[in-house]
Amino acid sequence: MHDATSGGSGQGRDPEDMRKLLLRLDPDLVRAWEKYWDIWRRLAKYFEWNHCMAPEDLADEVLDRVAAKPDSEEIREVDKYLFGVASFVCLEAHKKMHRETHVEDLPGGENALPDSHDRSAESVDKLYQEKRLDCLMQCLAKLMPGDRELVIQYYSAEEEKQKTFRRKLAEKTGLTLDALRVRTSRLRAHLEPCVKRCLESRRGSGRFRTD
Repeated sequence: MHDATSGGSGQGRDPEDMRKLLLRLDPDLVRAWEKYWDIWRRLAKYFEWNHCMAPEDLADEVLDRVAAKPDSEEIREVDKYLFGVASFVCLEAHKKMHRETHVEDLPGGENALPDSHDRSAESVDKLYQEKRLDCLMQCLAKLMPGDRELVIQYYSAEEEKQKTFRRKLAEKTGLTLDALRVRTSRLRAHLEPCVKRCLESRRGSGRFRTD
């Protein structure tokens, strides 16, 4: 059982970030903790249903990311925002599982030394992906709630289940599959330049560099 005073695993989480997250959930501390644990359980179940490894750790990861958001960044619907972040954390987890290679399958097997260049490139790639995800969440927050939920659901299904999932989503929204594709394509076309501008502004301000 996790320690309720630290939140989730609590490893390395700033107490001030935790306080800000609780205030976003509810001004009343008791109700805020109740909502926190309810959301944490639902997040863990969400990752379990989506066949992610270490679902509880991923639930902590989502809460940590949102807790670290600055006060200046308004989040109107915290619950929905958290599950939006969870969708992308889920995608990251699945991509990681597909990328991973067993050590014994690598040249040199268990005795192979890690390539420092590869590790450096991996760190840069991880930083870029984190910044890109942060920009994407900012741009998603600017959409109408219905559009935001639609685009998150449309692109969050596992690749092998996308066809069935999107057919059900079309039925749920009362659209034909073609109409759903057109609508989500338009939303994506709106999001992509927004994300690009966000990343460029961060590079320009010196907050993020890839070189």
